[in-house]
This record gives sequence, structure tokens and C-alpha cells, in this order.
Amino acid sequence: MSAGYFPKREKVGLEDLFKGLVTASHILHREDVLDAYGHISVRSPDNPATFWMPCNISPALISTPEDLIEYNVEDATPVEKSSKSGYLERHIHSEIYKRFPAINSVVHSHCSDVLPYCVSGVPLKATIHMAGFLGNNVPVWDAASHYPSGSKHDLLVRDSTLGASLSAAFKPATSAGFLYSKVRSALPTQIAGNPPDPSREPDHAVVLLQGHGFVTVAHGIEEAVYQAIYTREAAKAQTAALTIRNAHFGHIVEGKIDVEGGGKIKSAKVKAEGDLKYLKEGEAHDAWESMQETVARPWALWCRQVEVSPLYKNECPGGED
Repeated sequence: MSAGYFPKREKVGLEDLFKGLVTASHILHREDVLDAYGHISVRSPDNPATFWMPCNISPALISTPEDLIEYNVEDATPVEKSSKSGYLERHIHSEIYKRFPAINSVVHSHCSDVLPYCVSGVPLKATIHMAGFLGNNVPVWDAASHYPSGSKHDLLVRDSTLGASLSAAFKPATSAGFLYSKVRSALPTQIAGNPPDPSREPDHAVVLLQGHGFVTVAHGIEEAVYQAIYTREAAKAQTAALTIRNAHFGHIVEGKIDVEGGGKIKSAKVKAEGDLKYLKEGEAHDAWESMQETVARPWALWCRQVEVSPLYKNECPGGED
């Protein structure tokens, strides 16, 4: 990881954090993970009970430390009462930080490549080794049954009740499939010098929101950005593969023919040919374990790309090494 961000706790300073958070917002916009909406946050290196995220402006336009707000993990209230207006859905971040003490960065996105998997009933799975963190069981959380009495049913995670329900989806009571925590628990010592406790780690790196988008969690800014971008890439690859499969292969109808009924097929089932070859659980685990060691490579490229673009301005001073 680059100096200054989690999980290299001993090198983290607020100046590094601010610069990295602004850069991350720009990268996620450039890579079509965020548009005018969506956000990334990071836990404070000085106080694990607070976190930082941008104020209520488009991610591409964030540029200075004044555009960032510090919030309390406990209730998502701003530490400074005079802070700028913030994002309504900051409860997504606060409740995840509250439930998972080792998680240091969260991304929420409405990426159009991922949205079909939030509404179609088709499960999003790891189709490519770059997205092994997805495993073969990405949960879909539906806000419908969790709205507090009298609240708006607008799918927005606008309070702690909805945020807590969403955060619980990262570690369901009964977890099946790929356990994200198996890899995460092998990481170096995390915040406050405490080794990660697998029982308090999320089982999933990504959760989809019904009709809304997705959230990914990580131990550092670079990793969160990587996971968000390759969630989009995995969705694109899976959609393309499904389209090609359906166009190329035929469908077989199986059932019994009712001769007396005019030749109709009874109890018919449509069987598709050419099933997709998703990563097996062990393959997803091993692929992500390998890719973790390379996250600094794309991060350096993405940083340079937004640095030379005239659209993005990062006026946060850099910290000392």
C-alpha cells in the first residue's frame, strides 16, 4: 500500500488521509463507479470513533480539506456542528464502522453496470480472478422490510435503523459460500494495534442493495477503490458472458408429451446449455489473496490519471513521510 493510508497505521496522518480521500473520489468518478451521486469514506486514524467523508457535492468536484466532514461513528452526527451539509446516506458508513471495528473504508455506488444484479434475481458472482473478493455469494439487501414506522420508503439509507440492517447483511447469522473474513483476518495488525478478530470481520466484501446499488468495505482506501472498480468490471464481464451464452446456445425443453391432449408438453422445464463457469470458492479465495499484494499497482496508475486530468482538482497538502 502507498504510504499514508490504512493498513499502514503508523504512517497515517490527516493530511495524507484528506489527500487520499479526495483522490479516491476522483478515481471512482473517472472509472464510472460514482457519478454525481455516491461516496467513499475513511475512518479517522487519530480516533476510531470518527470517520471522514466528503460534504454534499459531486465526487468529481471535491478538492479541499474544507470539502470533508468528520462524523461520529456512534450516530453519524458531525463532530463540528458548523460543518457543511453532508450526504443523507452517511448512516451506511457509520453503522458499518460501528459493527466492524477493523473496517477503515467504505464505498457506496449506484454504478449502472451493477444495478441489473440488484433487481433481476440473477446472482452476482466472481467470474474473473480480479474480482475474487466477490466469492460466489454476494448478498442482496432489501430495505422494504426495515423501514422505521412513518419513514419515507424511498430506498435511501437515511437513518441508523436502515444502516444497521444493511451492515448486518455483511455478516449474516447463517453465512454460506466464500468467507471474505478468511483472507482479511490474515492481514497485518490493524487500527489501534489490535490484531483482526475473524468473528468481527465481515463475511462479504460487497453487498447489493435492492433497486439501489452496492456497498463495499475494506481495510484501506486503496483496497476499497480497487474493490469498487472491480465489482463493476465483474458485473460487466458477467453480463457480457450471459448475453453471449444466451445468443449462442439454444434451450432444451424437457417434459412429458400429452398425446391425448393434442401433443402438449406436461411439466415442461427449460434447460439452458452452456452454463457460465464461475470461480469456485477456493479459486475466489486464492485469487483475491494473490491480488491483494498488487493493489498498489493500479492505485498508482489511477492516481496519475486523475492528476493529469483538468477536471479534477486536489488542493489538499501532502503529508510528510
